[in-house]
Amino acid sequence: MKIFHPRATVVLHDLVMTWAAWIISYAIRYSIWPDSPAIEYMNVEIVLVIVIQGIIAHYFNLYRGLWRFASMPDLINIAKSAVTGTFVIGFILFLIYRADGVPRSVLLMYPLILTLLWGIPRLAYRAIKDSHLKTSHDNKQKVLLVGAGRLADMFIRHANASGLYDVVGIVEDDEQYKGANLRGVKVLGQVSRLDKICKDKGIETIVVTQEDMTPKQMKVIVDKNLTTQCKLLTLPNLDKMTENGFEISSLLPVTIDDLLGRDKVDIDWSNVAKKVQGKSVLITGGGGSIGSELARQLAKLDLKSLCIVDHSEFNLYQIDREIKDQNNDLIVQSLLANVTDKVHLFHVFSRIKPDIVFHAAAYKHVPLLEQMPCEGFINNVKGTKNIVDCCDQFKTERMVLVSTDKAVNPYSIMGATKRIAETYCQFKNNQSKTDYVIVRFGNVLGSAGSVVPLFKEQIAKGGPVTVTHEEMTRYFMTIKEACQLIVQAMALGSQGDIHVLDMGKPISIMSLANRMISLSGKVPDKDIKVTVTGLRAGEKLHEQLYYDVEKLNHTCHKKIFHISSSIKHIADFERQLDNAIKCATNFEQENLTNYIKKLVPEFVHQAHLTLVEKNKPQQINK
Repeated sequence: MKIFHPRATVVLHDLVMTWAAWIISYAIRYSIWPDSPAIEYMNVEIVLVIVIQGIIAHYFNLYRGLWRFASMPDLINIAKSAVTGTFVIGFILFLIYRADGVPRSVLLMYPLILTLLWGIPRLAYRAIKDSHLKTSHDNKQKVLLVGAGRLADMFIRHANASGLYDVVGIVEDDEQYKGANLRGVKVLGQVSRLDKICKDKGIETIVVTQEDMTPKQMKVIVDKNLTTQCKLLTLPNLDKMTENGFEISSLLPVTIDDLLGRDKVDIDWSNVAKKVQGKSVLITGGGGSIGSELARQLAKLDLKSLCIVDHSEFNLYQIDREIKDQNNDLIVQSLLANVTDKVHLFHVFSRIKPDIVFHAAAYKHVPLLEQMPCEGFINNVKGTKNIVDCCDQFKTERMVLVSTDKAVNPYSIMGATKRIAETYCQFKNNQSKTDYVIVRFGNVLGSAGSVVPLFKEQIAKGGPVTVTHEEMTRYFMTIKEACQLIVQAMALGSQGDIHVLDMGKPISIMSLANRMISLSGKVPDKDIKVTVTGLRAGEKLHEQLYYDVEKLNHTCHKKIFHISSSIKHIADFERQLDNAIKCATNFEQENLTNYIKKLVPEFVHQAHLTLVEKNKPQQINK
């Protein structure tokens, strides 16, 4: 509840207090020296004091703030106003009549008394209102803070002012805060007791107020919150806070991105900018998750032009509008085209003449492509071959293929097609002046068709959340991080090597599901069930970023490695690839599978079937 006071009333109060401060100063002076003349309660001198002090108070913005939120900065402002006013009053009285009859002791006592008369009513009013709010908790959420310190102090102050939250306590691992009180809020224990404290105190919301919270620490908090139904919120980024703090409404929910445990990516943007400055850049699949983020990042650099190619009209429209709205000086061309249509691609390349191409267009849904291998092969392999050939034909400086960890020891059609795409880029790199760069990485959070949006949808519907196997793990990184590293890998170039991004440690999908349920304010397997459905066609329990026989070598960027891999049976590779494309085009599925096994000898297509039978849907009760 916010109480607004008429400004005129506040001004009148301060003017009356100014008169009182001046009179009291004289009274104290005269009480010490009784032989002084009688006090005059109103004369020209007092009128001048009131007018001058009123102007000075206005100058120091004393009437813009609300008494309800009076704080230490307001008291400092009051003191500044009183001291400044005293100097100005003394100077003007000296100019008029040399301040004759104005004792020096009055000028010394006046600012002190005025500060008290102005400040005490303001603080008293705030104390009364704060006390009133503390007695009314019906509509206030009970909050537990994680982390004592500057941000916790700031939050408690704003929470008291807004009346939205009742801060019940604080948990803090630092021993120096043990048993401490912060603005009347007690530190109740360490983070390890968070779940117990939440249940004992009836906590509804947990707010993370610890500075420099690491993803590992955040995981501990989320895991401790698994058995509660508390919302988990965090403060906005420190760089978005003003000197006055933040708005309670700007609190942000903790997201899965916060739990990845990934360090901030440091990109050598100056080197990247040199590579693309004045260049014409083309992005295929530019309306997709990866392609659109690449477009956003590259559009900020000094390009000659940016061409975005996609076969989805709606996705293309969205990214085209966004890029043009934010980059008025950049030439942006958005073209509807399918990478499988080489004639159309020839027309696009002859028109754009790109210097650098990012090939992000691909089908990536593993179970779906198991049912439609021909379509997957045409898009992922033929489409890549068309782009690679056009880059060679039009002497494009550099092409970047966005690949996947599923290309390593593939179990799926999708993985096999991406492995063939990698191999063709390496094959062509030995013959062409174009530098073909291959970048391989794992899953990206929030991309279209990935597990995180699926879990969010299932949680929103009340469950169940479906996990295909309780031991399944995957590598994850954010879309932004993946695209930053792709751009950096482009700047590094290639000598037929494959760039592999540092994905960190693989994450348990079961753990991911439980944490996402917890972040939604629900309890896993109580409010929302987790169901194991069994491995689907083409799925592996654990993905790999490189083959066992391959060795990771460091590059100049700590999060980008490269591996050298030779191409086997080069003499037959192109002929077998052309035959496979013909089989896919004619929808000869069995013949296509045979050719894929020749092109990727390590491809094991049916190895998962026995495992699928052993993992029939069951309920997980933990």
